[in-house]
Amino acid sequence: MMSEAALRALPTGTSREMLAGLLDDMHNREAVLQAMIQRFGQHHGDSLEALETRLARREGPEHPNWEDSIEWRNAVEALQRTRVMRSLLEWLLGSIAPSRTS
Repeated sequence: MMSEAALRALPTGTSREMLAGLLDDMHNREAVLQAMIQRFGQHHGDSLEALETRLARREGPEHPNWEDSIEWRNAVEALQRTRVMRSLLEWLLGSIAPSRTS
């Protein structure tokens, strides 16, 4: 388990306010990625997995569906990583003492 002092100490040049700004960035990125994923779902009228299955079976047009499936998969994976980063930042912010200026 980390010591209380280690939890309270941040790397030089890093502040609680900076971390809070990064957390805001993660929330914004999450919203953008969710909107992108939703647009792909509405455009294709199905799930990413269904589109990938159709492409694997060579059903329907390959272009632009192949490109869409790549972008859609990238957005899904980026959303997963963004959620991990958001969780880590929330945990970190909850683990350190508030600064005297906040």
